[in-house]
Amino acid sequence: MAIANTYKYILFERQDRVGVITFNRPEKLNAWTYEMNGEMLNAIEACNNDPGIGAIIITGAGRGFCAGADVRGFNNSIEAREANDGRRGSMDAPPESEHLAATLRRAKPLIAAVNGISMGVGMTLTLPMDLRIASENARFSMRFVRMGITPEVASTTYLPQIVGLPNALDMILTGRIVEAPEAERMGLVQQVVPADKLMDAALAVASEIAANPNDEVLQAKRLVHQHMVEQDIDAVVKEENRSITRAYTGPDHKEAVTAFLEKRQPQFNQ
Repeated sequence: MAIANTYKYILFERQDRVGVITFNRPEKLNAWTYEMNGEMLNAIEACNNDPGIGAIIITGAGRGFCAGADVRGFNNSIEAREANDGRRGSMDAPPESEHLAATLRRAKPLIAAVNGISMGVGMTLTLPMDLRIASENARFSMRFVRMGITPEVASTTYLPQIVGLPNALDMILTGRIVEAPEAERMGLVQQVVPADKLMDAALAVASEIAANPNDEVLQAKRLVHQHMVEQDIDAVVKEENRSITRAYTGPDHKEAVTAFLEKRQPQFNQ
């Protein structure tokens, strides 16, 4: 899949081995729509298929990361349902082969560079991602109950795993806004940086990940996401053993060992 030459609701650029996707509805604080989501997924899949890209950053243009679903779209869908005339509302989900959380789980490592408000789906879509780095201006909210709906994107599994059950229930049941320092204390984000340093910090981490061998990075990520709630430790160990046995016979392991013995940096992804 090729990256589209032009997008309407996102921007895409490549910085060395890192793909950078930017939500680009700044006048709406990057409020989420299915169209914007589709463009994001297109760019992620293109990065997945590009061996020259090892990690992906997702951020937002302007003051917001993503202020949740577009409320005007919700209203459009409510009107379409009540009219019962066969129309499809703009926030009615299109047919998809897999859900959003599954796509994010199987993608190359994803870093959310949260520059501003991250609310509702604008927060939950970051949870199946692998790392979250926040600007000091970032704010987070599980706003669902205040909109008369319930959480999605597997957030009722991911959020308790990330911040602990009490913090997750606090955020989910109150719908309150959590400022960046509190988000860092509860483990929702890995670090908080000044606004003008956000992309530098995200690129530093993404580049470090992207320097590692693609296949083993993807396999390691798959194992973590697959096993984070697995109760059968024997099954976990068996799957880990199958994975590492395959890796032992691969070229990346050989290159890492050779580079160590030769006292040089390994050259992966050649």
